[in-house]
This record gives sequence, structure tokens and C-alpha cells, in this order.
Amino acid sequence: MRHAQTVVPDDGTPVKTVDLEGLLKTKRTVPGKDVGDRFALERALAEMKRQNSHG
Repeated sequence: MRHAQTVVPDDGTPVKTVDLEGLLKTKRTVPGKDVGDRFALERALAEMKRQNSHG
């Protein structure tokens, strides 16, 4: 999951985390579990892509 890692600042301190796509991949491991999380992440990703496509 290295490709999904990102670093974000938190009060000036760099913090390693995963991006939304990486987080979504972690929520696809067990069928039926985390369905709500997957739905929310998919909607957030779709909205981000929509906003990026409109400049």
C-alpha cells in the first residue's frame, strides 16, 4: 500500500497516512463489513474527482 501513502502536516509536524483511495482499499477486505465506510469513501472520492475535473 506504499503507493497510497501521503504525508500531511499536523500543527507543523509531518504525519504519514494513507489517501482516500488507500483507505478504501482497506475497507474492501471483508464482505459486508464496513459497507457504510466504503460508501462514504466512494462518495468522497467521486466528489473530489468531480471538483478536479471542473478546474
